[in-house]
Amino acid sequence: MPINVALIIDSRKELSMQYKINFEQSCSIPVFISVNITETFELMEKLEPDLVLLSDTFSDNTPAVIGQIREKAKEYRPTIIILSKSEDIKYKLAVLDSGADDFLSESIDRSEMCARIYAHMRRQTEILANPITGLPGVKTICKVITRTVKGDFKWALLYIGIDNFESYREIYGDIASNRMLQTYTAIMKSALDSNDFVGQIGDNDFIILTSVQKADKIAIFLNYAFDSVSAKFYTEQDSKRGYIILHGNNKAGRRIPLVTTSIGIVSNEYKNYGDYKETLNDASAVHKLAKDQQGSSWIIDRPQLTGVYKDSCEIEKKILIVENDAALAYLLTTTLDMQGYQTEAISSYSEVFDRLYAYRPDLIVFDAGSEDMQEGFDICRLIKSKIEFANTKIIVSTVLHDKEMVLNTGVDLYLPKPYELVSLFNWVSTFLA
Repeated sequence: MPINVALIIDSRKELSMQYKINFEQSCSIPVFISVNITETFELMEKLEPDLVLLSDTFSDNTPAVIGQIREKAKEYRPTIIILSKSEDIKYKLAVLDSGADDFLSESIDRSEMCARIYAHMRRQTEILANPITGLPGVKTICKVITRTVKGDFKWALLYIGIDNFESYREIYGDIASNRMLQTYTAIMKSALDSNDFVGQIGDNDFIILTSVQKADKIAIFLNYAFDSVSAKFYTEQDSKRGYIILHGNNKAGRRIPLVTTSIGIVSNEYKNYGDYKETLNDASAVHKLAKDQQGSSWIIDRPQLTGVYKDSCEIEKKILIVENDAALAYLLTTTLDMQGYQTEAISSYSEVFDRLYAYRPDLIVFDAGSEDMQEGFDICRLIKSKIEFANTKIIVSTVLHDKEMVLNTGVDLYLPKPYELVSLFNWVSTFLA
């Protein structure tokens, strides 16, 4: 999947073919040829070329053709170079004023022509690249996907994310997080060849375009390689503990897992895609399924996964409140119900597991109180040890002011008593967003 594509517009077929051969050999980029105006705009719509080499022998009104190209390609703006036999300075200025980026004489040495064209394309690639990783950014990604989905070959797209990256950056800072991004970039590049494409679509999200045959192998390698190096980006204490503590307001402490990587894969093996938006939407949905798994994981879209993904905000989230203070339990359930959640409250530790299996909550607000705290911590630890509840969020409130001891049970947030209700509700919203 090439990053750059060039289009030659010239009515002289033999000369155009010579230019094509020279550019492909010198610049290692695919070059297409158009010999009439209708074909030109069809190819531009299909390819979204990064560079257009327009011979002024193609039309008697070159500035007008340049204007048409600019209008057709205003969303992605290719570099336009005019190739001419004319040396007239007024003509050159008129052409440049009409929207051309450069003007080359046909008498120019072929090697110099190739070098100058390559310089234009290199500069355009660098401008659109991510400044931290050097990977192509969103605009380039959309163009490459557009060309890919309009092709006649089988391809696969991997949507890749570094999970818990924002929290890592908040605690360790930009320098450490940038090094993590650069390391992962190097890992991804090591898994690819010249026929593959990798780009960065967000702060910590990437896409890879490759063949259907290699997609799952690349995903397996990335999961393994990232997990092999990720612990090195933490202090010895955090790495040994297995999580980091994100400090919140009111001395709250949130347990944040170490970074992992999640990968969602789609392909045109079972479904034909119309454009880059549809492709990225499907890939993002499958990636979300992978992200919901525990640890590094990957999921490939198969026919049984194809369908309408219901937006998480349309699903009524369930909250189980474990609170022996009847008045507080009533206040919490009433307020959370008004906020659109489905809530249920219990007052005894002995009821926890019966209600857990019957109710299947997305989040538990667990009061460890001032008595039987250890029993409460043991229950939380046991809940988190069960695979079926590994993704159930737990907020523990207690008078015990030992943040690390509480978080070592596996719970997601420690909230010391007394706490403000607004603070609790904000954390509930954060976990169930």
